Amino acid sequence: MSLSKKSVVRNLGTYSTLSQGAGAPERLYNMKILIATDDGHGIDTNGKRTPLFEDGTYMKENEFNRAVIDKLNVHLKRNKFQVLHVSAGDKDVPLKTRTDLANNTIPNGFGRPADAFVSVHANAAGNVWNSKVKGIEIFYRAGYKEGKKLAQDVQEHLVKGTPLFNRGLKTNNLHVTREAKMPAILIEGGFMDNQDEAKLLMSDAYREECAEEIARGLCQYFGRQYIEVSKPVVLPSGMYPGEIIIGQTSLLGLLIEGRSWIPVRDSFNVMGINTWLFDNKSIVVNGNVLETKIINGSSYIKSVDLQSLGLVKSVFLDPDAVNTKRVLIYPKEAV
Repeated sequence: MSLSKKSVVRNLGTYSTLSQGAGAPERLYNMKILIATDDGHGIDTNGKRTPLFEDGTYMKENEFNRAVIDKLNVHLKRNKFQVLHVSAGDKDVPLKTRTDLANNTIPNGFGRPADAFVSVHANAAGNVWNSKVKGIEIFYRAGYKEGKKLAQDVQEHLVKGTPLFNRGLKTNNLHVTREAKMPAILIEGGFMDNQDEAKLLMSDAYREECAEEIARGLCQYFGRQYIEVSKPVVLPSGMYPGEIIIGQTSLLGLLIEGRSWIPVRDSFNVMGINTWLFDNKSIVVNGNVLETKIINGSSYIKSVDLQSLGLVKSVFLDPDAVNTKRVLIYPKEAV
């Protein structure tokens, strides 16, 4: 998690499911939306590679597929989607297993089917170099309006953000689009047997661009404003960004020598604390002068001081957070 110049406040309130009626899904930002992501084939699937380059090297298709999906998953999580990776690992996961996980026929850990399925591939017309084949195309299930709408939204961003030719939307009797019980698309991100496109498929910049544009398309489909990557601010040595959860609201705070520090103005606004002031480079609450750090123009105080002053019920590190970089603060009224 990076620390932006301004603390980011976001609402964490969620609904438990996404409407799956006959019409378009309810595209509300605060719903829990589960995206099944799939990198096509496996790292050692026979025949799925580029032809040999002059130096004798080649790219395996799954190298591209996996790299894009790994980057896509990061973008989706930043945009508050839940992510189910149905093809984790290097083996070529059976197609039925992939769709069964998405459908929750095989328990997927989320207790419900995914709300969309996205599979990433690289295309090929043969096993020799062919400059005539080129471009990006997306497959969806014939006759499924929501699948087509998802494909349209993703393709719109892919062809706008990448230099490749738009081959359009297509339908075919593909397992993942046929058997997934939700809007499902299979993206062909370029031709492995076109030497110019193969070089793009091998570049980290193109893989990153594809992942970002797919994420933008998913945000458009579900009616979400795409959250840009925050530009990181260099923190002094020994300081690290951390997530501060106050009730239903998440803020970006700091971790310093094992202690969590909260952004004063945003935190007090969330808790409705008005009886404070900034005096002589320190935060003062009800006459109590608190240890204060000024970082990149913002004031921070230790989260435990809120409890010491009786302003909150409790403060503790989230035991489920990786590396304990999430701190939970329970306001009195929430307990």
